[in-house]
Amino acid sequence: MRFIVNTQCAVLRDDRFLIITRGAAVEHASGVLAFPGGKVEAEDGPESILESTVRREVFEETGITISAEIEYVRSEAFTLPDGTPVVDVVFLGSYETGEPRIAASGEVEKINWMTANEILAHESAPPWLVSQVGAVTRHARQRR
Repeated sequence: MRFIVNTQCAVLRDDRFLIITRGAAVEHASGVLAFPGGKVEAEDGPESILESTVRREVFEETGITISAEIEYVRSEAFTLPDGTPVVDVVFLGSYETGEPRIAASGEVEKINWMTANEILAHESAPPWLVSQVGAVTRHARQRR
């Protein structure tokens, strides 16, 4: 079995996370809140391929550059409605530079800086994002 590998980054700035609303052009989960990220591509490697992917995707989707230090938080597998298996890897990173802008039209509908509580209370937060926010928040607390 071959998996699609997807990366996401919980970008933190002043106790707020960079959150996108997925655009209508995305095949999976359009219209819901998510951390920015996307699929691993061959040109992202060969070294530190997951980290390179998440940096590229955050910049492509939001115009934001994240700090050099990013931390692995967790990974999980799921299956898309069409039967395609996916491995999703979540990282925690810090904002470095840039003003949020919708750089990937169609892929991103909206960009916001939100607290964990705002995300958890939002009507467009899917169950997997709620779980990811919990994992990222625990991870961030442990490193302090």
